[in-house]
Amino acid sequence: MSRTFRFATVILYILVATYGCYGSWLHGTRFFLYFTNLGNLYCLGLMVNELVRLIRRKPISLPLMQWEFGGLISILVIGSVYNILLGDPTSAVYWANKPSVCLHLITPILYTLYFVATRPIRKVTAGGIQCGILLPYLYIASIYVRHFITHDPWFPYFFLDINRIGWIGAIYWIIALTAVFVLTGIIFIYLGKKKNSKK
Repeated sequence: MSRTFRFATVILYILVATYGCYGSWLHGTRFFLYFTNLGNLYCLGLMVNELVRLIRRKPISLPLMQWEFGGLISILVIGSVYNILLGDPTSAVYWANKPSVCLHLITPILYTLYFVATRPIRKVTAGGIQCGILLPYLYIASIYVRHFITHDPWFPYFFLDINRIGWIGAIYWIIALTAVFVLTGIIFIYLGKKKNSKK
């Protein structure tokens, strides 16, 4: 990917993610309670850093790439879970909510394409997968800490709602989603190493 195309892609991502986050912010006061918003803010921060790095012509370090890979896992799962379990891409309502489309569809696609095109995935280790798991686990912990401190019965997602599905149900969902996060990371690392071996 040429330097010009990198700049264009990064700037496009920043604009789309900023619009999506701003639109989501306007929709309610619980902006920071949704993993979609937090995951997109995390990746937005990484892409702003990427823009600065491109301007300064600095090479990327392996530790940073591991955290970027964690962002890749998170934003891919955000897009997959929403479009499969929560949203309905076949409905007009889905497409009418432009900020949601930006955060659940466009940013996952842009971030994934950019990472795959510009990063040597073969160098990503299990640490990248651990980063991808750490982010949602910190989020889940914060949601339950908030619940016990405020006693607010509201949960942002049904699969975390212990009032609705109980602790056992929530644990099952957390285990299942953990498996999805790990499997996503393994698949990308495998494909990256396989592509490199063919070269």
